[in-house]
Amino acid sequence: MLSRSTSAVLFLVLLLTAVPSSFAQQSAPETTVEPGQTFTGRVTEVTDGDTFELRRSIGGTVTVRLHGVDAPESAQPYGTAATRAARRYVDGKSVRATVEDIGRYGRAVASLEVQSGDLGAMLIRDGLAWHYRRYAPNATEYARLQRQARGAGRGLWSQDSPTAPWTWRDRSSGQPANDKDCSDFDTQPEAQRFFERHQPGDPHGLDGDGDGEACESLPGGP
Repeated sequence: MLSRSTSAVLFLVLLLTAVPSSFAQQSAPETTVEPGQTFTGRVTEVTDGDTFELRRSIGGTVTVRLHGVDAPESAQPYGTAATRAARRYVDGKSVRATVEDIGRYGRAVASLEVQSGDLGAMLIRDGLAWHYRRYAPNATEYARLQRQARGAGRGLWSQDSPTAPWTWRDRSSGQPANDKDCSDFDTQPEAQRFFERHQPGDPHGLDGDGDGEACESLPGGP
C-alpha cells in the first residue's frame, strides 16, 4: 500500500504532466502577417465561400479573405453552394497563401493555392463567385473565367439577373436616400457619371456584373 504522502506526490506529478497537453489542445493564437508575405498552412475552418481560418505550418492561426473574389453572401442564392464548394476544395487541406493586403477588419487578403489550383479561379469558373474587379482590376484570368461561366450559365449565372454580393451588402445595410435604378437615366454615360460620384461601392445597384460600367444596356453604353 502506498502511504498518503506518496499518493499525494503521484497525484501532483500526474496533474503537472496533464497541464501542457490541455494547453496544446487549445486553439493557436492569431498571428500577424504582412502584404507580400507567402506562407503555408492547413485550412481549419471555411466560414463562407471566400473567408477561411488557416493554421500556419510554423504555428498560429490567420483569418484569410480571398483576394479579388467575392462569393455570394449566405442569404443569397448560391451562397450555401459556394461555401460547400470551398469546403470541398480546401477544408482540412494544406494551402499556400500569398498575402496581397490587410483588410479593414484585420484579415489577410490573400490568394490561396491548393494542389488542384487557385481557389479563387476554381470558384469563379464554377459560377460560385464573382471577380471582384474593384480590388483586382488586373486579374485577367479571373475576368476570363467569369466571362466563360456567365456565357455557359453556370452556377449563379443561371439566374436572369444575379445580384453581386457588394450590391447585396449595400442594400442589406439600408437603401440610400433617393435610390435610383437604370430606368432613371436616359443614357449610359449619364448613369456612369452618377455611379462614379457615389463610389466607393454601388449603393444604387447600377453595376450588376461588377465590371465598373453602370447600366450597360442604356443608349451610349460600351
